[in-house]
Amino acid sequence: MNLQQVNTAKGKFWEINGYLINHDQKVRVKKRGFESKRSAQQWFNNESVLFDNGESRYNKKTTPNVMTVKELYDMWLETYQHTVEESTLNRTMIVFKTHIISQWGDTLVTDITPIKLQRYLNTLQGKLLRYRKVAGYFRRLLNLAVRMDMIPIDPFTKIEMPKERRQLNKLKQFMDVDEFKAFVDVLDSQYKYINQQAYTLLRLGAFTGMRTEELLALEWQHVDFDNGYINIVQALGRGLNGSTYIKAPKSRTSRRTLKIDNKMLAVLSEWYQVTTYNKTSDYVFQNEGHTLQTIRPNKWLRGVSEKYGVAVGLSMHKLRHTWATLAIDQGANIKQVQTYLGHADVSMTLNIYSDITKRASDETGSVLSNLID
Repeated sequence: MNLQQVNTAKGKFWEINGYLINHDQKVRVKKRGFESKRSAQQWFNNESVLFDNGESRYNKKTTPNVMTVKELYDMWLETYQHTVEESTLNRTMIVFKTHIISQWGDTLVTDITPIKLQRYLNTLQGKLLRYRKVAGYFRRLLNLAVRMDMIPIDPFTKIEMPKERRQLNKLKQFMDVDEFKAFVDVLDSQYKYINQQAYTLLRLGAFTGMRTEELLALEWQHVDFDNGYINIVQALGRGLNGSTYIKAPKSRTSRRTLKIDNKMLAVLSEWYQVTTYNKTSDYVFQNEGHTLQTIRPNKWLRGVSEKYGVAVGLSMHKLRHTWATLAIDQGANIKQVQTYLGHADVSMTLNIYSDITKRASDETGSVLSNLID
């Protein structure tokens, strides 16, 4: 241990530099600001006693051998929260709270047996079509428990993962050409006079396939009226406790420039002239200058469906499906659709729009037969 007097901006003070030692730990401490040598020595003596009893703030925290699932989750979350953006963290926490912590929170990790886990997964499979996503999160926790020597083996290795259920009577995913025309006709001829902001947002979503979070983060400076382009450079993220924030787009390819037709450009221009929030940094769609709630566009779309009987059963996300379907019907290829929608790779487009590609495949099957007549 070393005691010395040092000069600081506030005057001369004593500094202590030494080691706290007990039966299994040795920690170096350095602290200054003592007015006398005696007070520095007294502090060190007191801290040594606390350290020896494991009560000092300098004692290294050790991971207990036995933890509940909730305690293990809290420990995992301390690290995980610094590796993802807030919107991803929020979704992950909701999954854990709803499906894992509610069922297993008070259970000791050592008490999770294969039979208990199998019954849980069988029940979960009956409730959720994509139950494996939840199972994947739970397995991450148990893998951590194995690495921390809390349990000798991951119980997931002992169970049989149930097959994911196929959705029967699949809900409508997109509009056909006639339905789309009817929807746009209602917007242009009637709904624009009821709620011009909602009209503009729904029409822009239908004609560009933009994500809801991209529409809500759109600012006037991102609209190029002279050349007819919209620049997607940001999105609205869902944060913790119901908050929202502006973030980068979903992926690198989500940053993109969209060409819009003259009619859509005119609709945007009309809204620009009407709204009092039309500075370059103002949001195109807003509530007294602030971003709209993320659920608002779907409420508007549902209101249109209920009042006019168009786009029934559809959501804003299914407007993206509609755009993709009709774009391919009009001759666009999968790569063009991928680029316009901002998907990270073409496989994502193919997976999400499997109904479209299946129909295209069915039609392709008879192409060569037309050569022989």
